[in-house]
Amino acid sequence: MQLQPKLAQWFLSKPTHYTSANTALFNKFDALIPANVEWSQLLPQEEKGVLKKYQQSQATNPTEFNDNLLLSIEAASDPTYSAAMTSVNSVSTYDEQAISIAGFIVPIDYSSSESPANIFIVPYFGACIHFPPPPPNQMIFAQLEGEFTDFDISQAYKITGIMRRGLFEDPLGTSAYILDVVSVESYFDNPDDFRQH
Repeated sequence: MQLQPKLAQWFLSKPTHYTSANTALFNKFDALIPANVEWSQLLPQEEKGVLKKYQQSQATNPTEFNDNLLLSIEAASDPTYSAAMTSVNSVSTYDEQAISIAGFIVPIDYSSSESPANIFIVPYFGACIHFPPPPPNQMIFAQLEGEFTDFDISQAYKITGIMRRGLFEDPLGTSAYILDVVSVESYFDNPDDFRQH
């Protein structure tokens, strides 16, 4: 069953839902070697360790449920965990670099044609909407200037563009990264390489 999303990613058509009309951005992107970035790579090392410490397992029996409950209580009283959950610390590795990252799109607002305009890119479905937002260093802000076809909030996407560090704040959440988007295509696997769901 775990191979199905990976096979779908390779064999199903991956329509491009958005392409930037910015020629200068395309030229800058083409002059760089794009890196495939995972969400865990956007976390500073020390914060990654704190968040990993409180990762919860998929509870399948009462003992695991109790362990997860105790872990939640411990996390709630750990100031380092609280700080990591609101951290705007970022890594410089991908600053002004061409990247490709998979994630879900959370629209902040829409253009006059009902196409997502300002968006957050997040590692898992429901972030900022059904669940609290991820830490700012696990959110990316982007502006889409053209038409986004067939947008589906529950679909994962592969987004390419040029990344930079920078804060963007909105009532839905705060991001520590900004992406100048070149293209968006469908993605058929789980984008989140860090959290256990």
